[in-house]
Amino acid sequence: MELQTKEKLDMDRLLRQAKRGEAEAQFALGEVYRNFKDYWRAIYWLKKAAKQGWAQAGLAIADIYRTQNKHKKAEKWYSAAEQMGLDASDLNDHDYREDDVESMASDSSSLSELTNDGTESFEDCETAAAEGDVEAMYRLGTYYEDQNNTQMAVHWYDLAVVEGHIQAAFNLALIYSKAGQKKYALELFKLAAEEGHDQAQYRLSLLLIAEGQRNEAKKWCEMAARQGLINAQFQMAALLEEEQRFDEAIEWYTVAANKGDIDSQYNLANLLAQKGDLTEAMRWFQAAAEQGDAMAQHNYAILLHQAGRIDEALTMYKAAARQGLEVSQQVLQRKKETW
Repeated sequence: MELQTKEKLDMDRLLRQAKRGEAEAQFALGEVYRNFKDYWRAIYWLKKAAKQGWAQAGLAIADIYRTQNKHKKAEKWYSAAEQMGLDASDLNDHDYREDDVESMASDSSSLSELTNDGTESFEDCETAAAEGDVEAMYRLGTYYEDQNNTQMAVHWYDLAVVEGHIQAAFNLALIYSKAGQKKYALELFKLAAEEGHDQAQYRLSLLLIAEGQRNEAKKWCEMAARQGLINAQFQMAALLEEEQRFDEAIEWYTVAANKGDIDSQYNLANLLAQKGDLTEAMRWFQAAAEQGDAMAQHNYAILLHQAGRIDEALTMYKAAARQGLEVSQQVLQRKKETW
């Protein structure tokens, strides 16, 4: 059922009030979700209201569990509602009898394990999440994402984000980014980035570059780079190289190259060669070549040839040629060499 515009505005207001901790709004929001049969969200908000002593919320939770044939849980919440002050006549209106519990089978939900060691069942995690355990919400999000159930993954990540879970915000941002929903992705990446999440800072910078916000992108990229994220260090160097700030680019390429980043090694070698530092250029072309980069193998071969190390140069040309690099193949053909 699609909410109309006014109803959407009402829901937004109700959600804001519920997030501020207003028990009446939490109860009302839970009832809305209950009417839409969105029982996970309903239980989540109803339990928040119940924790503040809202007895009708406890009764509503019990009713939901009873409709799901989770009778032990229903019994627990009927008792809780009574303890919160709901009188017996209200409970009788819901036609609940304790002997119903004893005569019916307990919940038959799947107990698929969330953990390999079997320490936590799926049901345990669901229960904890519905009761406000933010880590349980996050674990359910990752579980459903692994199962390719994006709708449920988004649902649980979203609830975890409301409770301030930063990794959930990052994971949710990735989902929105892959779905092409850049607005939501930007908001969530920024949320996580502001809390110091290095991957979020890097991903945010990439989206900002695509949006043409280069200066803002560099700010976030540098933050991630200074935290040691290799991809961000390479990206920072590339941005500086595009601006012809070569000395600064060399500094960042060197940081990432020393960690074994093959693209940084290759780009660093090129910049050093352009500056005339052929000894250092050869060293970094060699590093990238030994990791299998075909262009690095070709350029390393050129420098080896210039240094009179012909046999080593041929070995590198052949390595690049075997990877299909046409320019190396042409060099070998002129020399009548096979590869």
